[in-house]
Amino acid sequence: MHGLNDAYAAGNPYVCAAMIRAVLDHIPPVFGQPDFKQVAAQHPFTMQRTDKAHAQNLSTFKPIGDDVLHRPIGPNVPVITMDDIPAPLRLNTVLHELLLLL
Repeated sequence: MHGLNDAYAAGNPYVCAAMIRAVLDHIPPVFGQPDFKQVAAQHPFTMQRTDKAHAQNLSTFKPIGDDVLHRPIGPNVPVITMDDIPAPLRLNTVLHELLLLL
């Protein structure tokens, strides 16, 4: 996660979005789920209401990650800014839960 922290500190929203999307795509099997939307909906988080809210917020991030990774370059491409990147606490909460499962 050092690279993500560096990208966040440097204000690189495209790098942050791609890395967060990669994390959200790769961790669901550890939670026993097929995708992150199911993790957010089904996992009994340690702090049930608070942590689940962070995960549910992250589950809405996928379209931004898709935009960064899959939209072709062109004159009418929406600009992704650091305001589009989820607060670090949201991802840290999910990663903490991941570590508890591992």
